[in-house]
Amino acid sequence: MKVLYIGVYRDGTGWGNAAIDYILSLDAAGIDVVPRPVKLNQRNIDLPQRVIELESKSDSGCDVVIQHLLPHQTDFSGEFSKNIIIYASETSHFKNSSWPIHINCMDEAWVINRQMISSSKDSGVKIPIKTVPHATDVDKFSKEYPNPIPKELRDKFVFYFVGEHNPRKNIRSLLVAFHSEFSNSDNVALIVKATSPTLGSKETHDQIRAMSNKIKRDLKIFSDTTCYVEEAIMTDTFNQEYIMGLHQHADCFVMPSYGEAWCIPAFNAMGMGSTPIVNATGGPMDYIDDNVGCLLPNRQEPVIGMLETFGDIYTGTEDWWSVDINAMKSAMRRAYEEDWSQKSEEGFNRVFDYSYDSVGLIMKEALNA
Repeated sequence: MKVLYIGVYRDGTGWGNAAIDYILSLDAAGIDVVPRPVKLNQRNIDLPQRVIELESKSDSGCDVVIQHLLPHQTDFSGEFSKNIIIYASETSHFKNSSWPIHINCMDEAWVINRQMISSSKDSGVKIPIKTVPHATDVDKFSKEYPNPIPKELRDKFVFYFVGEHNPRKNIRSLLVAFHSEFSNSDNVALIVKATSPTLGSKETHDQIRAMSNKIKRDLKIFSDTTCYVEEAIMTDTFNQEYIMGLHQHADCFVMPSYGEAWCIPAFNAMGMGSTPIVNATGGPMDYIDDNVGCLLPNRQEPVIGMLETFGDIYTGTEDWWSVDINAMKSAMRRAYEEDWSQKSEEGFNRVFDYSYDSVGLIMKEALNA
């Protein structure tokens, strides 16, 4: 079997990094894989040497094609014995979009998490669907990274967030939970590491700072807003070493997102022992439980505010999952006051279930089924 893998692995995004990991997983399983890129941005990134070597191979004789693209970017080809699509979704359905039509043109769909199977079926996907979780380079979890935490915060218990500044990530709920639960009498800190694909670093920083200041005023717990903990807001673009250092040296990762196909930062936090507290949606439900972190209850609500996406997805006809803020407050308090070292140790052990070798075997079995 020879597999042509088409994806955005040269784009330097979370989506692109996932494609790299899938390619290396296929290779680890002994699959003859030939990657070909689709470029959606102008970034130039350094690829793993092995991916470059695989790129140099001829794509002649490929009998299976995997298209890891948005569904409306895919195209069925009768030249292959099997056409497979890999896609991600993060809401209750996408039935009012063009996606089901394009997906149903393929022979088989691979999705990132188990929740996506039901959302895909509810959207009208009729072809066979298999779950293929994200893979990871497990070697990164055994390395030592420089400590990026500001020196004035290093003697505190550090909660932190890593993600984009957009409505889906729901930074607002994190700020409400943190500032209503903790004050300067607690030895805690909050780092918000957020970037925006459409805004510069300063504008992103100013927006998050303004949101935080308004939340502090609106909570009305203290008349003097300096009684609240002043969070550290980081909006510059940092390399992978920096982010992994944050996972290694901070204490507890918190993600209140309305929906996550996988959430690479939560997974990496788990592997580095920075016990994750996350909303119980999508991918995190497949790899996080009470042994390695905390899943927060939620309720379904209409999607709102996702204006920078394609017009027929992330609309108000779909639902996403709104986190229970009081449950988040309680979990953060427990993380601060209790010994979660056993969760931290188990989190490191769990990432090996998603190594290139492990996920490669899942992909190989799916291809041979």
